[in-house]
Amino acid sequence: HLWHCVWPQPCAMAELLGCADIELDDADDAEEPPAHKIPLSDLPPLPRRGTGYWSEPWMGVCVVTFLSALLVGATEAITSSGEEDSRLRDTLIVLIWSEAGVAVLCTGYLIFGGAGVIRRSVNTCYPMPAEVERRLLAMEDLTGMKNIQGPEGVQALGSYCVRCLVWRKNRRGGGTDGHHCQTCSRCVRGFDHHCGVFGRCIVRANMPCFIALIGMLFCGVVTTMAALSTTPQQVVPEG
Repeated sequence: HLWHCVWPQPCAMAELLGCADIELDDADDAEEPPAHKIPLSDLPPLPRRGTGYWSEPWMGVCVVTFLSALLVGATEAITSSGEEDSRLRDTLIVLIWSEAGVAVLCTGYLIFGGAGVIRRSVNTCYPMPAEVERRLLAMEDLTGMKNIQGPEGVQALGSYCVRCLVWRKNRRGGGTDGHHCQTCSRCVRGFDHHCGVFGRCIVRANMPCFIALIGMLFCGVVTTMAALSTTPQQVVPEG
């Protein structure tokens, strides 16, 4: 307070110096954006994953490993025992190993890629609905609370998930482009279905990978059958 008494305020100084029309620094006039009452770091933890999230992927890994080993082994055995052209044999071996490799990569992406998950951020969590904010500030539980619909005409604010505490966008054709999976316990965009074999949601972002994985199975069968068809049949003489 003594400092203010001895040294005039900037506006008073401008008047004393005869330059009251001089603008002050922009940093002094700029208004700070309003701080969120509940920062991201103070939000409740995300819901716990369902049991299937951890157990189901093992089935997918076992299925892909078994089928890949079966088709690769069969193709290797058929081509090694036959007398067909070496170029054709090498081509079939490269094809079957490539198909198995693609299948493994697709499986890894489906399980570990996290495609379509709506992650918490300033853009997805805020503005927080008033009722959700009130309950969190009062340390009240959100269990049993229904998702909150956003204002009409705002595509980014479709519905607010009270479990993940994120906004799901509206589709242009109507509806919400987001779904909360009970097994994964997360909201995802472009939801198609939850795959019980791989334990992950199949969404718009990983659908090409899912289709490619199924396609590799058919390609592997075709490659193995091609190797079998090129093997000359032994003719047993009569008598």
